[in-house]
Amino acid sequence: MATTATEQNILDFLVNDLLYDKDLGKLGTADPLIEGGLLDSLGVMRVVTYCEETFGIELADTDVVPENFETVQAIAKLVDSKK
Repeated sequence: MATTATEQNILDFLVNDLLYDKDLGKLGTADPLIEGGLLDSLGVMRVVTYCEETFGIELADTDVVPENFETVQAIAKLVDSKK
């Protein structure tokens, strides 16, 4: 499955900005972020802020649940649903 532009944008943010201190060269869009120990609650909030600012969307408190941030694909699906 091809990576969408939204997925690639989020993946680049995670690898280059949020998780820059980890070796994530092969992080895929379906890899677990929370279960994999890559995202904690603070990381999720940074992703929320990034997505709101970058994509011009607003995420409600009810959108900020673990299943929406478990993978890059899940985050991108949430972002695309708000556009």
